[in-house]
Amino acid sequence: MNGARPMPRLAVVRVADADASESSPALAGEQVPGPARPDTSRPEPRPDHAPQSRRPSERVVEPRSSEESAAEPTADRCEADTLPTIPRGRPARGEAASGRPSPRPRGEDGSLRRRRTATGPGAEPTGNPVEAATVAATPVPAPGTTDPLLDLLPEGPAVVVDTDGLVVTASREFARLVGLAVGEMVGTPVDALVRTTSTVGTSEHGEVRRRDGETVPVRLVRWNRLPGTPHGALVLVDVSDVDRDEVVARAVDSAVADERRRLEGLSRLAQVGSWEHDRTRDTWSFSSVARTLFGLPPFGTVGRASVAESVHPMDRPQMSARWTTMVESGARLDLEVRPVHDPSRLLHVRAERTSVGHRTVVAGSVEDVTERRALETRMRTSTQRFTDLLAVAPVGVAIFDDHERLVQANQSLCRLLGEGQESLRGRRADELLDLVAEQGPDTVAMPTPLLARPAGSAGSISWSCAARALQRRERGARGELTDPVWCELHVSVSVDDAGGATHLVVFTDVTENRRVEASLRHQAMHDELTGLPNRRTLTRAVSHLLGGPTARRTAVLFCDLDNFKRVNDSLGHDAGDELLVWLADRLRDGLPPGCTATRHSGDEFVVLCADVDAHGGLDALTDLVGKLLRTAVPVHGQLVRVSATIGAAVGAALGLPATLDGYEVDPYADPVAGVLAAARADVDVHDGPEHPATADLIRFADAALFEAKSGSNRVALADEAIMRGADEALRMEMQLRQAMVNDELVLHFQPVVGPDGCVQTAEALVRWQHPEHGLIFPDKFLPVAEAADLLGDLDRWVLRAAVREAATWPAYGDRPAASVAVNLAGLLPGDPDFLTTVHEIVLGSGLPWDRLVLELVETCLADLPPSTLREMNELIAAGVRFAVDDFGTGYSSLSRLTGLPAQIVKLDRGFVRGVATGESDRAVARAVVELAAAIGQTCVAEGVEDEDQFAVLRDLGVDAYQGWLFARAMPGPKLAEILARGPIAPDVADAS
Repeated sequence: MNGARPMPRLAVVRVADADASESSPALAGEQVPGPARPDTSRPEPRPDHAPQSRRPSERVVEPRSSEESAAEPTADRCEADTLPTIPRGRPARGEAASGRPSPRPRGEDGSLRRRRTATGPGAEPTGNPVEAATVAATPVPAPGTTDPLLDLLPEGPAVVVDTDGLVVTASREFARLVGLAVGEMVGTPVDALVRTTSTVGTSEHGEVRRRDGETVPVRLVRWNRLPGTPHGALVLVDVSDVDRDEVVARAVDSAVADERRRLEGLSRLAQVGSWEHDRTRDTWSFSSVARTLFGLPPFGTVGRASVAESVHPMDRPQMSARWTTMVESGARLDLEVRPVHDPSRLLHVRAERTSVGHRTVVAGSVEDVTERRALETRMRTSTQRFTDLLAVAPVGVAIFDDHERLVQANQSLCRLLGEGQESLRGRRADELLDLVAEQGPDTVAMPTPLLARPAGSAGSISWSCAARALQRRERGARGELTDPVWCELHVSVSVDDAGGATHLVVFTDVTENRRVEASLRHQAMHDELTGLPNRRTLTRAVSHLLGGPTARRTAVLFCDLDNFKRVNDSLGHDAGDELLVWLADRLRDGLPPGCTATRHSGDEFVVLCADVDAHGGLDALTDLVGKLLRTAVPVHGQLVRVSATIGAAVGAALGLPATLDGYEVDPYADPVAGVLAAARADVDVHDGPEHPATADLIRFADAALFEAKSGSNRVALADEAIMRGADEALRMEMQLRQAMVNDELVLHFQPVVGPDGCVQTAEALVRWQHPEHGLIFPDKFLPVAEAADLLGDLDRWVLRAAVREAATWPAYGDRPAASVAVNLAGLLPGDPDFLTTVHEIVLGSGLPWDRLVLELVETCLADLPPSTLREMNELIAAGVRFAVDDFGTGYSSLSRLTGLPAQIVKLDRGFVRGVATGESDRAVARAVVELAAAIGQTCVAEGVEDEDQFAVLRDLGVDAYQGWLFARAMPGPKLAEILARGPIAPDVADAS
């Protein structure tokens, strides 16, 4: 091809292979029908630079118009046994240039042959050396013959492929187009030469790859199979001579139409319409969206009157004035109006005057802003509500910017901090803190920022933090700092798209709550009466010291006041409380540094020392404490002399090892101060559980106190024997608990008889049937039960067993069965479960209420509160009787009998013992009996052991007697036998 000729543009269609047909009109020499191509009188367009002359051997391929291309077969895939007609204007293969058919050469077998240009000597040159190439794999027809496969195809670029898509043969036009010899293409995959690029309807387009690397656009006519062969075929239709200007114009028109449709779609989506007024021609044009928004007809011309009437009458004057200003001065029109067809909508109209050539044009837009304005209104309303809420909120509220500087604060926060809005604005959040109140005056630790984010958080987040101390100033001219205000913070952070943060902080004043909490913590850690640290604090402090380097030198001193009960009984509980407070202050002021006094229980003080060696040793310390507690105290106008018994234990006695590691302990610092500080901070003194030797050290000091009370010396130090006894008491405590669970305890009953010998009541006395030690009496295990706080559980067991046993006792004659008396020491009136427990036990046993007597010591019945008296009166109304046990012991006053809610008074054995020989004891007994009779109480004498005592007491008018003269305590079955026999004579006491 001539290098000056432009590269032809073609389109390609791929043809699939199909089986050859046995009979074919083409093979029989018949005319092959094909789809007709429309004729056109328009001359074929040619490029201006195309040459006007061609070489004689070059076949001219006439370009086809777009109409001719459109008139191709309806599908580019022809049936297997059909071929398209030869394009108009092109001679068929074997025809002369004049159009007359020439005889088609046939082979020796009569088949049609394709003419080829000779390549041997004397052959006429073709002008293209590529056409002279031969294919080794395909026999080349003899000179003057043609390939029969190509004879089946129309003139032009064509290629025949086998079932595997490999080239079998190709036309010279196809070879010229590709730039390869036919022989070079045979056996090559057709996909390497022709590539499909797109499919438009039923037409497939693609490109031919030339040897020089260029590509030629083509369109392909394809057949499933050629008649009489197993091959398929591709025919390339030349589209290179289509009118480019026409194509470009159509493309431009299409692009403009597409752009117009796209803009119209976007306009509808955004609800923004456009309009234009040509003032020179006085014409109006509106987009479809603008027509809809203004309520104009969707089609037809629009005049000035229609535009004016589309605006709501209330908005027309403003619209007219602004329009006139724009037209006259060129000012931009920008306002919002309502359309007359829907006044609920709001339209934002913009317009500007401009010049287009010699014409004056007003171009504008219209947008429906109804929803936007409604949203803005809601936002303004919400903002105003937030501002109003901020102003009236009872808690402090502040807004901080991205740099944590205060932007706005409400009046509540201003009043809380004692500062005005202007003085707070611009302050950093951390500048509001009172670090001295939070961490103390000597702290050097880095403070926690006020608005510190939770660890690992990012972006918008909300959180709450514990109370922080904020600076507060006095309201007034000077504005000096005063006590801080403690506030809990609730923070909400909002982060905008630019990364800026806004902090909304709510300050809740918890100063009073903290004061109450501090008071509750103080009550939990201190004794209410004396203000000294209590038992809980003592335990934590001992555990702290035993884990430190002074563990072997840590000492605990148990101090029990002597005869404190006498003060309570003689002067009253108020006097006893006054005495305890006075002694607590004396200990607080008199103890050396490194020692602290605590109140353990009733009249017991415990002194804790971090290092006894710093104070001269344990003996010197106990001597000092003994002197502090041995003094005369003025109480209620009387001078009361007191002293104390002391039991002490030191860590070395427990065999604790020396501890060099861990935290330091100042031997001269208050050993309880650290515990109290930790309690205020709501943390433990140190990590880890309680030291295992804590309970032992306190228990051994208590055991030493018990030893000191039982001996003549007022001071005892815990040694090996005392600790061994304490261990034994601990084992007994554990066994006693188990005994109550396993019913290893037993009850014995001692009768209380009248003057006639009849049994009126039997007192229940508990015994412990120990599996190893046999029968154990109360004097051995009751102190253990009292020390272990088991008296309440023991009373419940005794009461339950006693009433169950008494319900089975027989009656004698017509006399009622004997009552049962139970002595209570742990389950007392006023206890939360006293009334409930008695009700459940008695109702569960079936014992009549009037056969139960509850005995209590005098101190338990004195000065009872009204609620306790109501409980007792409820039981008395049911038939229960209360007895004052051991009356007369200590310094009891006879006047108290008149105020005790008791029906029975039991005269203590101390008076009974000397009643037959001593005038004073007889006088006291007479006074008690006479006073009891005067107020309607029954008097019972305890410890009656001989007949002389019985005779004197009977003469004094005692109502009933209890003692060995009549009977010793006995098991329940033995008592049942005695009750069945009738009255008890004094001479049967030995038999029992």
